[in-house]
Amino acid sequence: MLNRRYLRIKVLQALYSFFHDEKKDMAKHEKELLKSVETIYDLYIYIILIFKEIHLSVDRLLEERKKKKLPTAEDLNPNRRFIDGTLMLKINSSSALAKEKNNRHLGWTSEEDSLIKSFYTKITAFPDYIAYMADSEKSFEKERKLLSTIYKKLISEDDSLKQHLFETNIHWSSDYLLVNICVLKTIEACTEDGELELLPLYKADDDKDFMIELFRKTILTDTENIQLITDKISNWEPDRIATMDFILMKMALSEVMSFPGIPVKVTLNEYIEISKLFSSPKSNTFINGILDAIVKDLKKTGKFTKTGRGLIE
Repeated sequence: MLNRRYLRIKVLQALYSFFHDEKKDMAKHEKELLKSVETIYDLYIYIILIFKEIHLSVDRLLEERKKKKLPTAEDLNPNRRFIDGTLMLKINSSSALAKEKNNRHLGWTSEEDSLIKSFYTKITAFPDYIAYMADSEKSFEKERKLLSTIYKKLISEDDSLKQHLFETNIHWSSDYLLVNICVLKTIEACTEDGELELLPLYKADDDKDFMIELFRKTILTDTENIQLITDKISNWEPDRIATMDFILMKMALSEVMSFPGIPVKVTLNEYIEISKLFSSPKSNTFINGILDAIVKDLKKTGKFTKTGRGLIE
């Protein structure tokens, strides 16, 4: 789910907070870093649960209609094709989803029922839904395509949902785009014969360790990294360099020297790309020049080595 660049960005944000904290409590900020990553998965599960809630809400609604004093033929024999679709039932009965919901103490409450009902109102007026319900030919592929389209066009773009999510957790606004992509991947990857497969939080088993070690190493080697950088900026006063640029360079140097399995070019390219997102327009050129000069010196003095096929310097 989370690639290495996203983890580097999370570390960058945590370090920015750490270096602005007078107490410099590394344990506290590491805990907050891990929490910030876990909340991304909370959002992912919370959004998938919308489909489960829609199923439960519609099921209740159809049962209530049957109990009317003068039910119509449609009330007594409703078209349940949508909520009883194979994929909807997979989501509703998924043990993996239920486990994550319980472990993370997530769920949609009765107070949020109006939002769920509004989704169903929009869905029933959606042309793709109307066509699907009237189609005499049933197929899992058609249902999966419908759910994917409903999510993209109706749910993920819903302003009321965004407002609700961002008020629930202030960190979710920055992760919303990524989670949307992951929810769609989950829907589109589901097969007719298989169970609902949730994406793992970390793409690789060692990604969490990478994130924590990068955070720690950047702090523990701060003095050395500052010296390496200031030695290369003789025409600049250190306090004239943007804080974000300084942290990015310190992270890059820590990664170069602490992770022998990551090629130098990969590391430098990653931080140059991240600088385009978080620094000034000219920062990437400045950062690239400083890091390139430092790395050349470090190579000459043998301050770091790279191991593995294709990585040996």
